[in-house]
Amino acid sequence: MSLLILGASYSTYSVAGVSVLRPPREALSSTPLEVTIVYSGDEPNGTEVDVPPQLNIAISNPDVIPRPLALTRENGAPDHLKLAAGELKAIRYFGTWPEWARGAMKIDVPELDVSPSFVMLTRPPHSGKDTAVASGAGKPADMPNATASAAEPSSTSLIASSPPPSRPNAPVPELNSFLSRFSAYEPTYFADGSNGENLAKFQLSFKFRLVTPDDPRSRGFADNMYFAYTQTSLWDLGEYSAPFRDTSYMPALFYYLEDTGWKSKWWSRMGLMAGYEHESNGRDGPESRGIDIFFVKPIWDFGDLNGNHLTVEPKVYYYAHIAGENHDIADYRGYMDLKLIYGSTDSWQLAATLRKGMKGGKGSIDTQFTYPLAKLINSRWGGFLWLGFFSGYGEDILDYNQHRWIARIGYAITR
Repeated sequence: MSLLILGASYSTYSVAGVSVLRPPREALSSTPLEVTIVYSGDEPNGTEVDVPPQLNIAISNPDVIPRPLALTRENGAPDHLKLAAGELKAIRYFGTWPEWARGAMKIDVPELDVSPSFVMLTRPPHSGKDTAVASGAGKPADMPNATASAAEPSSTSLIASSPPPSRPNAPVPELNSFLSRFSAYEPTYFADGSNGENLAKFQLSFKFRLVTPDDPRSRGFADNMYFAYTQTSLWDLGEYSAPFRDTSYMPALFYYLEDTGWKSKWWSRMGLMAGYEHESNGRDGPESRGIDIFFVKPIWDFGDLNGNHLTVEPKVYYYAHIAGENHDIADYRGYMDLKLIYGSTDSWQLAATLRKGMKGGKGSIDTQFTYPLAKLINSRWGGFLWLGFFSGYGEDILDYNQHRWIARIGYAITR
């Protein structure tokens, strides 16, 4: 968290600057989760401010969406502060790291206008030696005056430096690295199933943000341009030498806003995606397939975004080019995909993609159920149990005009 970022206030009598002391860059789960709030006297004639008994924060990691957590004010800390001009007072709040917490943890204080902080959290082995080391790293004797024992009043007027890291050589997350531009696009998974044929399916997909905007809230065209790549393969494991039945290569370039800011009583959030997409199987001759489309996809969320909610994604497209070998593909795929998702971002989800071809009776339904392995096994696990069922035309572009149904089970990295 940024050091001495001012502007938020709990004051009921006069103005007090409020900031958050930067925590250590790495921590052990056996030590308390600690956040230190610093109050500063900003008025020439002194400042008075009420100190809340609890501090509400939000914590998350790459596998878990932000979850609220209430921290308790240190024992002996005053309910009310009187600050002279330029005087600083530090108040600590404590909590316990949740069982699921591990890895690069993001700590945010939504009530204050400060930047979030990132801490590399380690869960030590359950042994007496490690417990002693962890306890020693955070014992009150090691802490400066402003972060004295929780049993003592916070009376110092100086801001202490952050506690020393428990593991000085531990790696820390790189927030602005090259990899930070990558994120999930379509689901990435491997699954196997049979309908008389042992036809496994796997998909790799990612998107890359081309420009990091100066303003994270920018809706500018270049600031929200993405390149994406998806590759989907059908693998005939039942045949001799287990050949690949078909592989689709799908690069895309598009504009994307997760939240357009368009508000309505009918939905919780509206996003937008629009751009160009190519799909082909890389073959020549009679088995060559290829299309190029321009598409627009509004994305509506209905309900509580932190709980079970419905997402509706109609993708409307225009065929800019159709290869001669699949000239009638619109008869089987049509001009729109309708994707419906219901569930929670940190629990189960059911997704269904519907297509209606221009010919009567042609179309498809592709359903995918996912459940986090962190909930199914324990929080050390990443990824999802994946269950899928497909029925209709166009699961792969080679056999776009052949009907198929198949159920599969597998593992998903993203969904």
